[in-house]
Amino acid sequence: MEQQVMYKYNKMELEQFAMFEENYNSTAEVQCQTETQFSFDKEHSILCCRITINMLQDNNLILKSELKSYFDIKPESIEGLRKDNRILFAPPLLVQFASLCYGSMRGVIYAKTIGNPLNNIILPPIYFGHLIDKSFVVEG
Repeated sequence: MEQQVMYKYNKMELEQFAMFEENYNSTAEVQCQTETQFSFDKEHSILCCRITINMLQDNNLILKSELKSYFDIKPESIEGLRKDNRILFAPPLLVQFASLCYGSMRGVIYAKTIGNPLNNIILPPIYFGHLIDKSFVVEG
């Protein structure tokens, strides 16, 4: 049985946002590259999920965005994730955090491109269960 993890979506930080509309062609296909990274602050029990999006056309960057989402995890939930002096965040939990961050990124991109030709581009849905297949392990 999978343990329930109690958390609160604490905050978001838009680390980077750049548009290169001079590279945009409204009739050409847009490729989206997505990268996800996790980090954990043991002292404050905060998991950070960083999503980086690069949108390209013909190998030319048209948009780059990087968003960090911070999740406060209850200390008792952290204790339930401990095993052999390590904290293990299993893939299903990481998928949930990545999905929340990615959904927030979709809104950020929409809001930041209002009144811009890039506003026609919708960040496509992703199922992170196909991308995240290993636990995130924190020593200590």
